[in-house]
Amino acid sequence: MRVRNVQEGSRTPSCGCKTWLRHWENNSKQKAGACSALGCSKQADVGGHVQKRGVGDDTWYIIPICTSCNNQRGQEYDVKSGTIFVTLEKTANCGK
Repeated sequence: MRVRNVQEGSRTPSCGCKTWLRHWENNSKQKAGACSALGCSKQADVGGHVQKRGVGDDTWYIIPICTSCNNQRGQEYDVKSGTIFVTLEKTANCGK
């Protein structure tokens, strides 16, 4: 899956989750491991804002990525197979 890194600042999520990475963990029910960017083996330490490319979907999603990959704002890259995409919306899992 190809994604575009959305140009987003570091604002805190308004859903009650303390960070975007925690938002991803709360809603995916997974613990972040390695960066989701294909070819990167660093630890995912942030939740990156991305959009899926080539599928007609303008939704913004959070995926776990490393700071280095997250700083590639506006760039496109492929993500690893099995990457879980979480929307930015507040859910019952937020704030935990």
